[in-house]
Amino acid sequence: MLVNPPVDSRITAWSSTPCSSSNPPPASQTWMSRLGDWLSEARSHRVICLILGIWLLNSFDLIFTVLAYQHGLLHEENPVARHMLQYGTPSVVLFKIGLVLIGSYPLLRFRRTRVAELGAITILMAYAMLSFHWSICFEQYTITVSQSVNFASLNAAP
Repeated sequence: MLVNPPVDSRITAWSSTPCSSSNPPPASQTWMSRLGDWLSEARSHRVICLILGIWLLNSFDLIFTVLAYQHGLLHEENPVARHMLQYGTPSVVLFKIGLVLIGSYPLLRFRRTRVAELGAITILMAYAMLSFHWSICFEQYTITVSQSVNFASLNAAP
């Protein structure tokens, strides 16, 4: 004797899986929520990429700071960093890594928010300007070291 399985009223004619509710959400709400989820995830990925850029530019800043200090080109205005530079390169490296790690945490923690994305963009732009400044400083330094340049004669009118 064959027994028919009980019919579940939640099973639709088009799908063999049960619905979670008796009234499915409207298509526009589903589309909008999916778009919101996608944008939220895209922001999260952008913030992570921006933080990676911040770390990269911070490492350039660290390298240029140490090189400039070792060549006597830098007078550090930050009293904490100046104190760390007196103890050598490892202390400065740990100091900079610690600062960027502490600063990266809130951006990573709130990476899905607009303010974290704007903050990461602002910090990245500041480090980009600083890197540009370092490149100009070292370009002028290499010109003066490789050639005998008298800056007073460059400014004099012919």
